[in-house]
Amino acid sequence: MDFSSDALDATRSRLYARFGERVLPWWRQLPGTLGELATRWDLVLDGAVARGNTSLVVRCSRGGVRRAILKLTPDVGIVGAEAFALRSWQASGRVPKVWEYDAANGALLLEAIPTETPVAEAADAVPLREIACLITALHSTGRPIVGSGVVPLAQRVEFIVNRGIERHRPGTAGAHAVPTGRLERGAELARDLAAGSEPPALLHGDLQPGNVLPGGAARGAVAIDPRPCAGDRAFDAVDWVLWQAAPEDWPARCRELAAALQVDRHRLWQWCAAFAGILAANAAERGDPPGKVDALLAIAP
Repeated sequence: MDFSSDALDATRSRLYARFGERVLPWWRQLPGTLGELATRWDLVLDGAVARGNTSLVVRCSRGGVRRAILKLTPDVGIVGAEAFALRSWQASGRVPKVWEYDAANGALLLEAIPTETPVAEAADAVPLREIACLITALHSTGRPIVGSGVVPLAQRVEFIVNRGIERHRPGTAGAHAVPTGRLERGAELARDLAAGSEPPALLHGDLQPGNVLPGGAARGAVAIDPRPCAGDRAFDAVDWVLWQAAPEDWPARCRELAAALQVDRHRLWQWCAAFAGILAANAAERGDPPGKVDALLAIAP
């Protein structure tokens, strides 16, 4: 495998931004780690995928025939939680199969889904009912156990809101469009919702359009790259209420998803409101039209 490729350089930069200095010794050991795993798991390594902020993702084949994805991360807790969750959801068919897991090396060997292009980049929109089926399949088969790297939803929410506030510190385009006070009010609402008494489910934790692949008519949409946590089922639906829809359609999408998932629609809407400020700041930083930023701020606390 070519360790001078642009995809590998980009991955190293993303991992450094996320994990800091500890990435450097881990990265220096990568050639040896990859070689050892390739021998042990009978892999032919093809090349890095330019995706992911927490792991190196490598296309490969096993036994010369079966296409696979090899993931390695310097944070063994992340890969442990992913392995646990994917195995919990295996019966649903809505996640990649786990073929191998090496806790010590932070490595996971997964089935390769034929379509690598996520829903976020696909030409055709995925019907909302298909997303509802995906979420239902995950929540009905997963075990909502805190452990094996699976954290309470409150901990996941704390990470998201703190990272959002830090990312949009004063001087950034996001901070110019969205005052810090609005972000902090949204964070408080998210914390309150996460602390609620809803019966917990094993949540994907990052079920946004970039982490869903079209799996074909027989299989349906497939979820990848979970950040597993245990908590309120409505949390996994937030992005799908707001994504690629006109603001006037958001309430109807919220009602449709809530009915399909059998969650309280007012609670789902509160989750959307809680994260609307961060989403608005993200949109401003990307240079999205001001109308989109304003629409998100209109529902933010």
